[in-house]
Parts: sequence; C-alpha cells; structure tokens
Amino acid sequence: MDTPIFPPESNEPHQAADAPAEAAGQVFRVSVVTRGRYACFADFHVAWTAVRAFRDPLALGDSRLLAWVLLPDRVYWLIEPGERMPLEKVVARMKSCSAVQVNKTLFRAGPLWEPGFVASALAPDEEPRAAARRMLVAPIQAGLATQLVDYPLWDCVWV
Repeated sequence: MDTPIFPPESNEPHQAADAPAEAAGQVFRVSVVTRGRYACFADFHVAWTAVRAFRDPLALGDSRLLAWVLLPDRVYWLIEPGERMPLEKVVARMKSCSAVQVNKTLFRAGPLWEPGFVASALAPDEEPRAAARRMLVAPIQAGLATQLVDYPLWDCVWV
C-alpha cells in the first residue's frame, strides 16, 4: 500500500511521521512528479540530463538505484536505501541534483518537482526483480511505446 506523499524536503533533518519503516536491505518503490505535471522530460536531452543526476554517486550515497523509468512528467525509482542514506534523504538529493541540472539545461530557475514523494516498501515476499518488471511497463501503459525496448528512458540492474 502506498504511503501518503511525504512533506517537502527541508534543510533540517527529520523523519516524516508516516514514512515507511526502513529495515536493512528493504527496497522501496518511489514516484515523483514534476511541478504542475510539466512534461519537461519529453525533450530527450533534458531527460538524459535528469538521468545523469539520478545516477550520480554523490546523490545516491550508499543507496542503490535498482531500477528507474522516466516519463515526460514523472519518474519511478526502485531504491534500496543505504545505512547512511535513508530513503527520505536519498530521494531529496536525487530530486535536488536533477532539478539543478535540468534548470541549467533549460535556462530556468525554480522548483522542478512537486514537494514530497510517494513511496511504498516491497512486501517481504515480493521479489525486487518482479517489482522492477511491473514498474518498467509504465511507458507502455502511458502509450509512449509498444514495447520497452522502443523506450530509451529506463534502466534496471538485472538487465
């Protein structure tokens, strides 16, 4: 079950009251939407600017990005938070790094993402590979491609 949207990130360390409890090795599905559902990632160059930021080791810290798919106005991530990088912090850093880079690319300023994010922990019996497969059909469901190989904005550690 999805948790409510987390509160906006701040400079003060905090744990959202409704944040999913994190256990070692726990994997989370995360979704984030652009401010006003602006479809800035319909532009391939802008999209890859964001992708490079998502995959930056400085943004991820000791967390692992297991799978991701970027749609024109949103991103889905499958994340395994690290010991020193809880889920809320890694998502905040990925959003911040991508916003800075995308804003530079678009010669704009201001927020790129809606505040917060939606996250749900995988069930104990749910395989991360299966969760990734279900997540990666998003471009097909959105009518952006007829098969995943035709859509360039995704990756998965098992492929």
